[in-house]
Amino acid sequence: MPTPERIRIAQELHDGIAQDLVGIGYSLDLLLSEESLSAVARSDIRQTRFAVDELIAKVRAEILDLRKASEQPLHLHLREIATGLCTEVELALDLEEIVAAPQEHDEIVAITTEILRNCLAHSRATHIGINLYSVNNRICLEVIDNGIGGANVQDGHYGLPGLIERVHNLGGSITIESIEGTRIALLI
Repeated sequence: MPTPERIRIAQELHDGIAQDLVGIGYSLDLLLSEESLSAVARSDIRQTRFAVDELIAKVRAEILDLRKASEQPLHLHLREIATGLCTEVELALDLEEIVAAPQEHDEIVAITTEILRNCLAHSRATHIGINLYSVNNRICLEVIDNGIGGANVQDGHYGLPGLIERVHNLGGSITIESIEGTRIALLI
């Protein structure tokens, strides 16, 4: 059973962003029906419509993922996510079998996904390592890359503050070291 928070987020995505994207798609369809459009304009609008359809599919997949409870052990879930996202970089995984409460499981998966997406988008890394292990009955997760570094909290950017908030909401701590490459370590 998914947590109430995951269901709430899925509902908000469905009722907000997903519906807005569908509305934009319909507006683009109306534009495409205009007979006075040039071939170039029609092609550009059609490409934008395809991009909106891709976004709708991604949001729907996220909604579905939020609504289903994970039946995979945490280490296998992290392996699946990492291998799915990190297709263009060398990946090293050292993931112990850890038992996590459902909310911890869900949050660790969300946190890891966000870290990996940020790393792939910004770090220019060629190698990413993920370690999951237990320390004094607590869960430790490390994500280490060999990228350009520079991951720090900045005004108007909410990725790292969101990660920090998620970790703190679980009663954990987070360390971010980012000079040459980046190491993010969570203890929950």
